[in-house]
Amino acid sequence: MDSPVAADSSDFYLDQPVLHHGRRATFLSMRRGAAIIRYWGDSHAHSVPLETLSRMRMTGPGGSRRPPAATDEPITRER
Repeated sequence: MDSPVAADSSDFYLDQPVLHHGRRATFLSMRRGAAIIRYWGDSHAHSVPLETLSRMRMTGPGGSRRPPAATDEPITRER
């Protein structure tokens, strides 16, 4: 199991799926007291306050280990 990134981010681990204002993201690191995340489907990292993140429930319906579908993600890729 990975170790936490920083003392104040003890609930978050590198590459952990998280939610930021209901949008799926990946926790990357901590920098100057802010969480660095990357939204799913986005290639840019964003700095957000740590308290705005929540852990994503990784158990879907029927006990599967897949994250639940998000309403903010496109169903198909844009060309």
